[in-house]
Amino acid sequence: MKSTPILGDKKTPVKFVVWSDFQCPYSKKMEQMLEDMVKLNPDKFALYYKNRAVHPSAQLEHLSALAAQEQGKFWEMHDLLYENQTLLVQLSRTEETQEQYKEKIMEFAQQIGLDLNKFQKDLEDPKFQARLAEEMAEAEQASVYSTPTIFINGYFYGYQAEGIKEKAYQLLEKKDKLELTFGEIESKLDRMIKFAEQRKKRTEERPRGPEQGKQYEFDLTKAPVIGNPKAKVKIVVFTDFQCPFCERMAGVLEEIQKEHPSDIVIYFKNFVVHRSAQLEHIAGMSANSQGRFKEMHDLLFGKRKEMIEASQGDPEVFKNKILELGKQVGLNANQLKKDLETEKYKELLEADGKEARTAGVSGTPSVFINGYFYGFDPEVIKSKIKEELNK
Repeated sequence: MKSTPILGDKKTPVKFVVWSDFQCPYSKKMEQMLEDMVKLNPDKFALYYKNRAVHPSAQLEHLSALAAQEQGKFWEMHDLLYENQTLLVQLSRTEETQEQYKEKIMEFAQQIGLDLNKFQKDLEDPKFQARLAEEMAEAEQASVYSTPTIFINGYFYGYQAEGIKEKAYQLLEKKDKLELTFGEIESKLDRMIKFAEQRKKRTEERPRGPEQGKQYEFDLTKAPVIGNPKAKVKIVVFTDFQCPFCERMAGVLEEIQKEHPSDIVIYFKNFVVHRSAQLEHIAGMSANSQGRFKEMHDLLFGKRKEMIEASQGDPEVFKNKILELGKQVGLNANQLKKDLETEKYKELLEADGKEARTAGVSGTPSVFINGYFYGFDPEVIKSKIKEELNK
């Protein structure tokens, strides 16, 4: 098994370790910036890549990158996967397009000159599945739950691209410090790369996703609810306001709930995969306390792209954007402002996240129907809801 993929020279003074997901648009943006930095400054920066498949549908892409690495073409496959991200996301999300999805991956392998027989064999090799599982466990032990997550010389400096870039150049300016701690830096990176193996000996294996056929129970006492709590079909959805798949799933669930208003109830739980969405989730819970959760929920998803862009800039501008949305849905502006500034619901968000991870939830949206988990495909979810209605 080959080691962690590296772009650049491992002897460079500043080293990035990026935990990434091939279907995450933020990972694509962050890695483009980091790759440019490495290519423009090959004597200063190096990039280590670690797999964190937040979106379960991206697993084949991560496996294909590892299989390409076996033939010395990791970065070539890596770049093609990101360049075609939108198409691959679409193809990977439904049963009807799974064959097209696999064919597209094989096209990429041929395009970069891989031995296709070996590539296909490696995709099915259990050792690569094991490596992904180990890196997922390693990520959780390091509290890496969202992508992209960047470490610079073994230290975490946040999620903002410009902040990462600025910190990297600041480190370059402190050459004396870098030279004095070079051995320590190498030691930290070595420990990160070997982290999964070390932790595996000391901790129990963590869950790899909600168990099929197991009925889960969640604390719904503080969860926003749409519908009749006594309804026959109870849906619990773990969601992230900046997740495009959550936006789509929300529409699917709302549509079927409107068709059966007396028989379906939806409970919303916070699972903040994108850290920049946390303030939006606090706003959602503030709106819930004022009886306006659904209105705020719909507006946050309706303005999702605008909110993502705002969240990447000035925090005050982002907060004011949320306050504007609050006014649009008729919230008490003073109360919302106070809740945002004090992060009143931060503990509730953390409790929801902990509950999700305990159940094995690793991505959004994750939907449970009467306590059972049925995957991530909206069409499968609709079919299972209808099955429950007909019982």
